Amino acid sequence: MTIWALVSTSAVVVTALIRGVFDPLELVFFATTLGTIAFASFSGVLARPLPLMERQALAGADAALALDHLPPRVAELARETRALRLAVEAADPADAAIDAWVWSWIRSVRELGPDERELIAHVGISTHDIEAVLLGEALDAGPTDLPALPARRAKGHGPRLAPVELAALVRRVELLAEHFEAFEVALLRYRPGTYRGS
Repeated sequence: MTIWALVSTSAVVVTALIRGVFDPLELVFFATTLGTIAFASFSGVLARPLPLMERQALAGADAALALDHLPPRVAELARETRALRLAVEAADPADAAIDAWVWSWIRSVRELGPDERELIAHVGISTHDIEAVLLGEALDAGPTDLPALPARRAKGHGPRLAPVELAALVRRVELLAEHFEAFEVALLRYRPGTYRGS
């Protein structure tokens, strides 16, 4: 952040020297514009945690390819999790197929061997939060007037959803994507040296 502040401040000072006298409104405009441009240059680097940056450096452009530190079945699960997250984010929130995809993924997690399940537990992740979203428990904290969403979709009311129903479905997809991303990131951050089974 210090580098960003120095770069954006320097850019404003240089612009002020080139331009000459500024009125205060122009100075605010240039400071905001140049600060935003400078921040965009640094934000991609600053937003990533150090372990993910190290893995990205090892893998090249895509940190998701750096799965060699995981047992093969867990590495495949990490790839499936990423693919499912992207598919869920791209799908229509009212698409009933989302439930089938997610339950299939949950089954694949449950079918892992004992060593893989121990690794998953060791890094502190589970399918509990995702199951809670599917069962509607995660949405219980919201408005109490939301209808039973899977039942409404099963009856074929998808295209004519009320705004509150559509908002609930959108929030449901967002929660699923957040939990899938957390699951994936936890696997990417896993260090074999900290696992007693390695």
